[in-house]
Amino acid sequence: MQWDSLQLSEGALDAFSYVLRNNPATKADICRCMGKGISTVNRYMTELCEKGLVLESGVADSSGGRKPVLYSINSQSYLICCVNISTIYCEVAVADMALHVLKIDSISIGAKDTPDEIIARIGQAYRNQLAFLGADENRFLGMGVSVFGAIKNEQGVLYKPIIQYMNEQWDGYPILQRLQEEIPLTLYAEKGINAAAMLEYHHGKARDSSNIIYVLCAMNIRSAVIQNGHITGNSPFFEDAFGHMVINYDGPLCQCGQYGCLNCYAAIPAVLEGFSKEVKRGHSTMIGGDVDHVTIQQVCAAARANDIPAVNAITDKAHMLGIALANYINIICPDKVILAGLMVKESELYYDTAVKTARARLGFTGNQDVTFQRLGSFSNSLTVGAGAMLLEKLIHGRPPVQHS
Repeated sequence: MQWDSLQLSEGALDAFSYVLRNNPATKADICRCMGKGISTVNRYMTELCEKGLVLESGVADSSGGRKPVLYSINSQSYLICCVNISTIYCEVAVADMALHVLKIDSISIGAKDTPDEIIARIGQAYRNQLAFLGADENRFLGMGVSVFGAIKNEQGVLYKPIIQYMNEQWDGYPILQRLQEEIPLTLYAEKGINAAAMLEYHHGKARDSSNIIYVLCAMNIRSAVIQNGHITGNSPFFEDAFGHMVINYDGPLCQCGQYGCLNCYAAIPAVLEGFSKEVKRGHSTMIGGDVDHVTIQQVCAAARANDIPAVNAITDKAHMLGIALANYINIICPDKVILAGLMVKESELYYDTAVKTARARLGFTGNQDVTFQRLGSFSNSLTVGAGAMLLEKLIHGRPPVQHS
């Protein structure tokens, strides 16, 4: 299904955008957002209903008189293919227009796996999902793709990220061309962290915010900044630039070649290394086996049971993240900061310590009112975010109307 073939009017596009982000919504809501009269909005909603994009889904509460009709995204009409390609895995999902995931599959990426092999597996996963769902490919509006690093959109090739993909053939790989050869859909690609941040901004826990910082804490530290609906303030080439903020010029050597980067102090490998050092200093731990081969899940579980080496390792590394966050917040001045990723998911202690440390360093800047949020609304944010970015591109192709 080609989006352009729907031939929606400009006003109908804006009305659809509002319903998408405020699902469900009344005509009165849309009138207030768009500054249009009810007769004009009636025309837009009729157009959207006739094209199968929205439908009447119930009635809202009313303080008196006739209850207003609620309009929702028609989840039974069109579909989106969502793909996230990370350094060690990729995910392929089918979602409806309301960004509900209908089927998702994960594919591991090893050092010997070539890009062509991974793209072929993505294509096969997509075709298997179509068969599983009994879905016609004509129902698909397109494919959203998020990647670790960045894409030269003109050439459709990957930039070399600071932390390399496991197979060096990904550097300069014509990913957009190969994906469209494998899955012949309209395609839009974006950095993964940007996709996840925009997903939360428009559809998740940052919908009530104007300016946000979104930080993903996992094997590395990544971030995105959204100000008044626009992605700003991060490197155009790398999505893990925040993780390479130097916080100790005399610190350990980082993979990027610098010394003392935030990744060396606050990412999962740093936590695991800190735990190992704590045990080797003589602290006893409830975790058995080789302390150099434990998982982050084991360390976080031990910390919840007040295991001293685990608690010390997590609080120490989260403290360093908090210091870096305070610097970031003092520069950007967001109204909300979302911390997400595996490290935050597994350890409330990590999150609480980072937030407490950051807050202690905001007093002199006037940023005390910033709110912090642990985790976002979506469990597969990098993948679903790719679909959200595709919808933004299809609907607007221009700066989006800001949600209220």
